[in-house]
Amino acid sequence: MPRLTETVRWRDVSSGNIQKVSSDIAVQSAVPFSINLLFDKVLGEAISREGTNRIGAQLSAGNPCLGLFQHIDSTFADSKLFAGFGTSIYDVVAGSAGVTGLTASAKQHYVTFLNSTLMTNGSEARSYSSAGGWVSTGGAFNLDGIPAGLKYPLEFQDRIYGAVTDKLHFTSNPSAGSVSWAGTGSGNIQIEQEDGGGTIKSLNKVPGYVMIYKERSLKRWNTDSTFPDDLVNIGTQSHESVVRARGKNYFFYGPNGFYSTAGDYPKLISRPIQRFVEGIASSFYASVNGWSDNNDIYWSVGNVTLNFDRGFTETYTNVVLRYNIDSQTWAPMQYAHAFKRFHQYISGTDVLNVAGDSDGQVLQLNTGNSDYGDVAIKYILQSPEFDFKFREFKKTISEKIFVHSDGTRGAELQARLDYDDWKQVGTIQDIVTEVHIKPLTANVFEFRIVDSTTGEQIKLRGLDFPNVDVHENSK
Repeated sequence: MPRLTETVRWRDVSSGNIQKVSSDIAVQSAVPFSINLLFDKVLGEAISREGTNRIGAQLSAGNPCLGLFQHIDSTFADSKLFAGFGTSIYDVVAGSAGVTGLTASAKQHYVTFLNSTLMTNGSEARSYSSAGGWVSTGGAFNLDGIPAGLKYPLEFQDRIYGAVTDKLHFTSNPSAGSVSWAGTGSGNIQIEQEDGGGTIKSLNKVPGYVMIYKERSLKRWNTDSTFPDDLVNIGTQSHESVVRARGKNYFFYGPNGFYSTAGDYPKLISRPIQRFVEGIASSFYASVNGWSDNNDIYWSVGNVTLNFDRGFTETYTNVVLRYNIDSQTWAPMQYAHAFKRFHQYISGTDVLNVAGDSDGQVLQLNTGNSDYGDVAIKYILQSPEFDFKFREFKKTISEKIFVHSDGTRGAELQARLDYDDWKQVGTIQDIVTEVHIKPLTANVFEFRIVDSTTGEQIKLRGLDFPNVDVHENSK
């Protein structure tokens, strides 16, 4: 029974998650599964994500966030962070409701123009300015003339755009500090009813184009052509999933996955997290919501059931999929809160990522090392399959496995042999742990490092296998 002459080392996870790929062609620096670990902070290592903390008080217990937006005023001290819960719009920091009596459960969408912020929800429209507060008539957006049912307000080339069913409406250019929905330069355009694409689900923009997302088609319009260009027969079920970053749109279309476009044919970017894409419930497609800070994109995808084949499944709640634009790596994460809306919040000189949850709260992301309420952050790092280049023969790993990590005192080292159940084989300490094991025999080996943290960020470097014996036959 010959022993491999050299220690087998797994020490590079820089490619992040790449799932549902045969081990024969898998990228050696990729992992098939992880939770709450980031791969772009220190290249080659997996680092546990940061936590969350609540901003202000609970605003509306039991109610999901319907909208989240920061009004950035020309006098920055007059800027406000707004959140919609129930039938109200709240000033998050002050903890008070500035608007009440809105349609319950109607999603709120915002845009800022002319130093004022417009909110529409398909039933009502309101606008805010630091000088006049919230108003329901007049204002910079001529609320009395706004088309009934307008959704998805968007500023593009000095006009405000919005959608009603399958029509795109737009205002005049501003005059005397306001725009008009009926004046010179305003109008509307029918977005092909006959193409089977469904109604308009979102509006966004890239340089040169308004992007028009229907449920099953995507079009672009440069404001000059008679008809918008028909780009592709995919679209989105969720306006909140369409994220603008670095001159591109990133969006979700179920069940296919996540795409990017700069006004050209969309590119599928989510193949590396195919198990998660397939695990998103179809009932949640219309609720997928995201945000980008121009470095990372965060999409909240609800509760996800992952199918690992051979009848083995795992379910994770409150999943957020994080995509790093530069490294193009994916990091699946699980939070203590169900995020319904994301946005940016500039607080003084700090630029923060914030999210509204399902229980009337707004939380700051990426702060501390536990979720709000001192909830521990559970992390899992799963190794690729190891067959040690002799898949056809049984192998035995004996005596010890070295684990390289930082902060992992008490974490579990688990193993799965030939796709059987996961079982603990040892406990990890810190820096370098020599885990003494009973002999493990299989054709294919997989390992997991599993634990939770509240006190510090965890760093995982990998595993070493110094003693691997190859059997002389396949039995």
